[in-house]
Amino acid sequence: MDNSNRVGDGEDIKGPSPRIESATAKGAEADIEIEIEDQAEALTFSIVVDERFEDAVRTRAGVTGEMHLFEHGHDEPLPQPPHGRKAVRLIGHRCRVVTVEVRYEHRTIEHRFSPAATVFKALQWAVGKKGFDLDPVTAAKANLILPGADAPLPRDAAVGKFVKTGHCTLVVDLTLKDFTNG
Repeated sequence: MDNSNRVGDGEDIKGPSPRIESATAKGAEADIEIEIEDQAEALTFSIVVDERFEDAVRTRAGVTGEMHLFEHGHDEPLPQPPHGRKAVRLIGHRCRVVTVEVRYEHRTIEHRFSPAATVFKALQWAVGKKGFDLDPVTAAKANLILPGADAPLPRDAAVGKFVKTGHCTLVVDLTLKDFTNG
């Protein structure tokens, strides 16, 4: 192999060697925020992003291998460490899938979501064509609320946060109530 175009520090005429880039990306530290299904507060810590990432997160968060780790808003469990990211928001949940049952006007429909899916995603499904098929004006007023609650679920929250311990189903009501004026 001709190495005449190589420079001594691992770079060639075309730029840095991929081998060098991946070596510098490994071992980078990332800030982790993880919401675990039965804990009220999210845990935050810094961790080195390498091939032991998942085990290190599980150890720091105090969760078992039976708990699935999802990146917030994603449908699949985290397949590998998020390289090149300085902060990662994770959801730890023992359910791989959560069944969301939405009640509206004496009807109940259900759909399966990742526990890391946002309330907004579930709401969009519920008001959309595959859900209750609400007209755009009515859909804009819609919120999801826990039965008996006084306030709607935060749209940016993960649906898994509201699942009762020991269950993989979330029951919510679709409401058109105006919550803007208290």
